Amino acid sequence: MAEALSQSDIDSLLAMAAEHPASSGGEGDAAPGAPTPTTPGTSRDTARHRYVRKMDFARPSKFNKDQLRTLQMLHEAFCRRASTYLSGTVRSLVEVSVTGAEQIPYGDFVSSLPVPTFTSVLEVSPLGTNAMASIDLPLLFAMIDRMLGGPGTNVSRVRELTEIEAGLASNLMERLLDELSGAWGDLVPVEFRLRGIEMNAQFAQIVPASEPSVLIIMELSIGTATGSLSICLPYRSIEPVVGDLAAHRYFSSGEDSPDNRAALLASLQGVSMPVRAEIGATRVPVETVLGLQPGDVVPLGRRVDDGVRLVIGNTRAYSAMPGRDGNRVAVRIVDRIDHDGGVR
Repeated sequence: MAEALSQSDIDSLLAMAAEHPASSGGEGDAAPGAPTPTTPGTSRDTARHRYVRKMDFARPSKFNKDQLRTLQMLHEAFCRRASTYLSGTVRSLVEVSVTGAEQIPYGDFVSSLPVPTFTSVLEVSPLGTNAMASIDLPLLFAMIDRMLGGPGTNVSRVRELTEIEAGLASNLMERLLDELSGAWGDLVPVEFRLRGIEMNAQFAQIVPASEPSVLIIMELSIGTATGSLSICLPYRSIEPVVGDLAAHRYFSSGEDSPDNRAALLASLQGVSMPVRAEIGATRVPVETVLGLQPGDVVPLGRRVDDGVRLVIGNTRAYSAMPGRDGNRVAVRIVDRIDHDGGVR
């Protein structure tokens, strides 16, 4: 057996351990240059955990809050357009409003839809991608009933659409997509077109189930019938224009730019305006008007050499002289009339 250590040997080993702590392999020893450990609850521990953020890799976030808010504002504009169109189509007051915009996986949207349901596959042009829209069948039946002259009440039994009902529903969706394209066109140049309809959303797998998507839910109310219109926009479907979905671009899209002025001027040039030549005007009592006879003279308060006034719409715009163009009565413009009625 090995010789037992004496007390002096033990004291020597303890002294060496105290002088060289790094040579020991115990758990309480720290390597040179290593950070000093802190106990939970200290300020350093709090600062380290303050920047921890939970990540769900099964549901990656592709849209920030500003983009979701912009998408909600775009579809609020669509709601106003859709309300006007539907009110005229179904001959009843229709209220449309956005109830929410959130990011979910595409598979969650598809699995949330009942069977059957009116599901529309949308083509996003010119991006060449697809999106999805769905309307609650009870609400759709109420709208079709109103279009055919019925009262438009909710149906108690949900069934698939007949060929005639499917045709009417497709035409209705196409018009709604025109309004949706108009709302998006204020910010990004995209158009939504109807590519096809399905009664089971499982048959319309336009993107993988895990694809991050924005779901915009709108509530429609027609008399006593209510329901929802949902639009699902997968990220890859609108990825080329996601960078343009910013609130500051949405509010600045209508600024007075040279292109906007040129477009407005071009559209105004085709507007027809009523133009008339006014010789003069005066006020007389009713009894005088009733007593007028052929040959009576009514003073108009203007000199003969003052000519006539050319009135555009309801505005006196030019002073002119009466004349003739061939066999037609005409006037020759002399000068422009100021807003205060004077000639310059």
